[in-house]
Amino acid sequence: MRTLSVAIIAIVSTVLAGCVSVTIPQEKSQVAPLSITSSPLHRFALSDFDGLLFEAIVPDQADPMFPNREKAYETIEVEIAKQLSAKMNMNPGQLSQNPLIVRYAIASGSTVSDAELVGFFGTTPGLVTAPGQEKLTIAVTLIQANTGDALWQGVAQGTIVPGLTNETRLARAEAAIARMLSGLR
Repeated sequence: MRTLSVAIIAIVSTVLAGCVSVTIPQEKSQVAPLSITSSPLHRFALSDFDGLLFEAIVPDQADPMFPNREKAYETIEVEIAKQLSAKMNMNPGQLSQNPLIVRYAIASGSTVSDAELVGFFGTTPGLVTAPGQEKLTIAVTLIQANTGDALWQGVAQGTIVPGLTNETRLARAEAAIARMLSGLR
């Protein structure tokens, strides 16, 4: 039995190698923790890419937690571009020869479940919420445009705090994206 347990632990450790999952406690008590999972799928360097192509994944149904979904997606795209372009070999006066596809989405737990996230992105931080709390998820996948290979995936989850302004919610989303992408080079 002990040998079987050791073998299972070894297999799980091998499968999870390269994955990072962290819960970040927030300083203000009204703000819930943020859980982030990121996983490199292939070795790559952002400096090898010279452009970004964005592909938003928008759930078919409206999300009650994001009545102004277009603004949320715009904010996320701008923050991703800001975080990635500083580390890339981009020349604004030149057409991109080797772009990186950025596939991203934002959804509340009422629109997308953790099981659906795992099915689509292969991972979730699995933030545990109390009854009545609404979970918010931001997922990002980086894909090599010329091969279609997924290079990296990241998912951030937090709880939606009632009473926050839309500006504060978007600022929290920007901070989550910055934290999720901070380890990329």
